[in-house]
Amino acid sequence: MVIRPERSLRCVAPWPEARHIPEVPRRPIPVSLSPAAHPVSRGPPVRPRLPGRCRHLVCTPGVGVLGLAALLGCRASPRVALIGWAFPIAVTSNAQVARDELDSWPAAGRPPIRIISDSVVQGDSPDREVERAGRLAALPGMVVVVGHGGSRGSLAAAPVYNQAGIPQIVPSSTSRLLHKAGPWTFMLPPDDSIEGAFMGAFAVERLHVRRASIFYINDEYGAGLRDGIVAALGGRGVRIVDRVSFETQSDMPTLVAATLHRGVPDVLLVAGRQRETGAIARLAQRRVPGLRIVAGDGALVLPTLADNAGAAAESVYVVAFWLPDAPDSLSRAFVERFRRVVGRDPQSTDAMSHDALLLAATAIRAVGARRGAVRDYLRALGRSRPAFLGVTGPITFTANRPVRLVMTHLQHGVPVRVTGP
Repeated sequence: MVIRPERSLRCVAPWPEARHIPEVPRRPIPVSLSPAAHPVSRGPPVRPRLPGRCRHLVCTPGVGVLGLAALLGCRASPRVALIGWAFPIAVTSNAQVARDELDSWPAAGRPPIRIISDSVVQGDSPDREVERAGRLAALPGMVVVVGHGGSRGSLAAAPVYNQAGIPQIVPSSTSRLLHKAGPWTFMLPPDDSIEGAFMGAFAVERLHVRRASIFYINDEYGAGLRDGIVAALGGRGVRIVDRVSFETQSDMPTLVAATLHRGVPDVLLVAGRQRETGAIARLAQRRVPGLRIVAGDGALVLPTLADNAGAAAESVYVVAFWLPDAPDSLSRAFVERFRRVVGRDPQSTDAMSHDALLLAATAIRAVGARRGAVRDYLRALGRSRPAFLGVTGPITFTANRPVRLVMTHLQHGVPVRVTGP
């Protein structure tokens, strides 16, 4: 029987004032990407020879296409280790930058590595995320998956990977529920309780607020961050004037008008994404000029946030995991590479995704393509193995790992690091 691919999987070719929590100091690291620059050496850019009937399907440098059925037919090449990129196919820039860096690694005896993503499943609803996870998990040679794009999608997909025994590195989702998703799920960022505490501390200690209202999107990200903010403000004696739940299609003018009618706060804290956060800032500023907005990491997508906020953009403070002005050598090298490959400056989530992809590849190079060995490698970081030195800082999955969050202030459409004592 001949198996024909219905469409394709896309493959990235073989490949006290601002009392925010400070970034962890990192020792200077040479820009050289040789193994000596990291505690664990990184993998080789070896391109394998596949059987003749499969060779025409293998990606070449850049972005190519590889069908699910085609991969199922290429079992004769077991040495290729696949990293799944579990994002909609429009989001390929991070995989391209990671592939560019992998190509600079010295040759070694480990399996060649490819980064592959599903181009059939579109959208990011929970059902779509589960479908995307199932397709990636079914691929022969799949060793580790990076994704998914949001807390709801990552949580929906986690049972698929845990049942299949595939490590899942979550690059930017913050729901604390991910801690309990299973032993194969590894969460890179601080969770929403930590981020909520960070936002609350900033609002009180830097902005000196006594009254606050909270807007939150009605999903796992928004509800989790809301709870973290409420706990932080309650412990600091701040009165919560209102809590407003919204959906992506909510009537924002009505919601903003209603909450400001109930009471005017000193600050609006927003647990939402870029379009809704920008709209809330714009509408609130029209009614209460000078009202400040403090938003969670999910809003930091530019230029969309600034465009939707309009003239109110400079009233917006927003949490970041990392900024491109970071002075260390790994950040400088990453910014230069990202600009060359993508043509723009990287954003906070770009750095997190890059770290997740390079961590996955480093694990494969260090211990091989066995899923259990990769899982054990990730668990050992900060314990029996040194932390992985990423662009965003040292990475471990220990309970007491350092927290790296940065508060930024939008100025001329660009997030600027908030500094102060």
